[in-house]
Amino acid sequence: MLICLPLEGEKINSLLSVRFEEAKYFLLIDNETKELEIVENLASCDEAVYLATTKRPKVIITGNLLPASFDFLKASGVKIISGVFGQSGKEALENYK
Repeated sequence: MLICLPLEGEKINSLLSVRFEEAKYFLLIDNETKELEIVENLASCDEAVYLATTKRPKVIITGNLLPASFDFLKASGVKIISGVFGQSGKEALENYK
C-alpha cells in the first residue's frame, strides 16, 4: 500500500509539512516493499493535490489540508490522517503502524 507524506525537506527524517498543499516534497513509501520515492513539489496548491494523486496513494498522513483538497482526495478513495504535527516522516510512519 502506498503512503504519501508531505515533507519540509527531501529526507525521511524531515518534518511533516504543516499544510499538505505547501509541502516542499512528497515522500511516497510502499509499506510492503519499503520502496521510497521523493517528489519535489514545484506546483501550486491545487496542483499539489493532483501531483500527489497521480501516484495513487492509499493513505496521506499530514498536518492540515484545505477543505477542497480534503474533499477531492476523499472522493478519490484516499484515506486521510490529518492533525499530525511536529513529527518527522519516519516518526509519522512508525506511529501509523
